[in-house]
Amino acid sequence: MAVGAFALPALLAHRASAADRPAGRAAAEQAIVILLQGGCSHLDTWDLKPDAPAEIRGEFQPIATSVPGVSISEHLPMLAQRAHRYNVLRSVHHATPSHEAAIHWVLTGYNYPGANTTTRNRNIQPSMGSIVAKSLGSSKPGLPPYVCVPDKGQLGDRVRYASAHFLGMAYDPFESGLPPSDAKTAFRIPPNLSLSKAADLRRFEQRIGLLRQLDQLPRAIDTNGTMDGMDVFQRKAMEMLAHRTTRDAFDLSQEPVALRERYGNTRVGQGAILGRRLAEAGVPFVLVNFSINQEWDTHSNGFKTLKTKRLPELDRAVSALLDDLHERGRLQSTLVAVITEFGRTPTINKTAGRDHWSNVFSIVMAGGGLQSGQFIGTSNSRGEVPQDRPIHINDVLATIYTQLGVPTGLVHYDDGRPVPVLYEGKAIDELI
Repeated sequence: MAVGAFALPALLAHRASAADRPAGRAAAEQAIVILLQGGCSHLDTWDLKPDAPAEIRGEFQPIATSVPGVSISEHLPMLAQRAHRYNVLRSVHHATPSHEAAIHWVLTGYNYPGANTTTRNRNIQPSMGSIVAKSLGSSKPGLPPYVCVPDKGQLGDRVRYASAHFLGMAYDPFESGLPPSDAKTAFRIPPNLSLSKAADLRRFEQRIGLLRQLDQLPRAIDTNGTMDGMDVFQRKAMEMLAHRTTRDAFDLSQEPVALRERYGNTRVGQGAILGRRLAEAGVPFVLVNFSINQEWDTHSNGFKTLKTKRLPELDRAVSALLDDLHERGRLQSTLVAVITEFGRTPTINKTAGRDHWSNVFSIVMAGGGLQSGQFIGTSNSRGEVPQDRPIHINDVLATIYTQLGVPTGLVHYDDGRPVPVLYEGKAIDELI
């Protein structure tokens, strides 16, 4: 193993692109971005309107938080007690109520008109995680720079907007697979982290030697950097096989059952603690999808779904994550964002639900060197549009990039065409 598995990574690392190195000094070392895919209702969580007519205010009552004068939904009691540890942006907006286009926007910073689940189900710009992976690289040998829990797909894997696109497969996310649904069930380590039973260490060494012989293509004819990209990919793959670092990072069995139970006996809770474990190990960007197939898309029976399942799971998992990071002294170095592709309509529909609404919605951000305990921006009295301090979704992404030390004006090239990390968006001053 020493002769083989470690030799090729060292050789490839020598050739690797400078883009794999940190972009600059950063306030945050890692980011855990939680996606409430389907569209979380702002009016029933962070931005209740108790004085609005019944067809707008809904069934839920506001409760006080640890921030004086601020209330949130009664079904988020644990988060209400911890409001001083996070921020809520109540005036976020963008221009599309389509799931596909909106998910693409919040994951990449770019709109995707006409996105759909069949012909346009791959991203047209690199995802935020891939940008971070290319800009910051791996913090440790054997550790992927970008992980998706459970995978890089959305809408039941019918679209895949968390990928690297033209940055190349070296910056695609590593996929964890589904977390367990309770705190006592073991998590199956991703099979790609183990050698095949058909290849013992000696055969593995022989295969590395063969790969080295084949990898003699003269670099002078590689005018577009394809081979350098392959070098990065191969180096990372070999490192992951040769080190226990990644396997240990995914090993939930190393966590006390009592701690896992604090996060909740749910797939949501176990996904959250896996995200914390990966970030603590040094993965710069972890995307945790709390929804497998639009679970936050509450068109019908929305209040029942929210109060019996969605909100209690979210409340427990995110509260435990914030507490756990704080107790470990890692909250200030780990940025946590709870995002969603849009909000829900102010008016309740005929099936006791709310429909798509991108004109205004709410996002939560904590840690990572950010200020805390702020509720920034407001929507109008009916929760229809921003009333003051409008915040574009790209401002949220710009804040995440800024805290991680990734310049938002950095330009990458797609077949010679310059593509900035963000075409618009500015870090939110009140947070930094």
